[in-house]
Amino acid sequence: MDFSLFSQKDIFPQFVSNKLASVVIDYQDKHELIANSKSTPDHLAAGVVLLINYRSDRNSSEYFFQLIKRSNTVTQAGDISCPGGIVHQRLDRILSHLIKTGIIPSLRDHNLNSAQFQNKETAYLIRLLLTTALREAWEEVGLNPFNVKFLGALPCYSLSFLARTIFPVVCLTTKPFQYKLSSEVEKILEIPVGFFFDQSNYALLEIKTAATNNPEHLLYQMPCLAIPDGLGGEDILWGATFNIITNFLRIISDDTLPTPSSSRTIDKVLTNNYITGKP
Repeated sequence: MDFSLFSQKDIFPQFVSNKLASVVIDYQDKHELIANSKSTPDHLAAGVVLLINYRSDRNSSEYFFQLIKRSNTVTQAGDISCPGGIVHQRLDRILSHLIKTGIIPSLRDHNLNSAQFQNKETAYLIRLLLTTALREAWEEVGLNPFNVKFLGALPCYSLSFLARTIFPVVCLTTKPFQYKLSSEVEKILEIPVGFFFDQSNYALLEIKTAATNNPEHLLYQMPCLAIPDGLGGEDILWGATFNIITNFLRIISDDTLPTPSSSRTIDKVLTNNYITGKP
């Protein structure tokens, strides 16, 4: 991988778009499975947007991810995630026409002849999930949908402990904007793309439960990314968002991401309100 691409403002977005154009996505199959499931009627579809932006100053010039840290008022409090949320079928179907007609220009310069748009139903679902993600991003961080360029879609990701399937889309924020955080967001994290290619930033996360009879019960282990918070501590990127981003980076880098290090472990305890969002 030519890491200098991360600092090339005009080349990197088209490079990403070209890489994603041929990625096979499972939107239609997953959406039909959710819609027709009788065994899990509460299973929901969520659209999220992986935002990238470019920053240049006297110290560096590079692309970075714009992520959110969830506040204590919502489920999965403290997690780092992409802006997004649950599909509102009726509203998002209506709003998606603004994207289809070009009134909201997110797809205006995109190659609609790419493999991802060859199937009519898949193309419709991309527009629908893009609409969901942008609507939620506007509500959560104040992202103007006119300030977004669609670069491509990524395969779905299903959560293991919540009845949710995430449909990720990758977008470029075409110019900097002033964040307007909702009560659901504690803060914004801006993580350079190159940060993910340094093996020393990875660790092994040990997920535990705060069950009364066994407060240190180990559930499972998984790789994570440790991000300095500027205050002497760290934010931990793990789970769905970690997998969505690393999958994206494997695609664009031809699978040259470093192997996550297991020499360092970090504990995370899941409490009951982590799932419910209630104190």
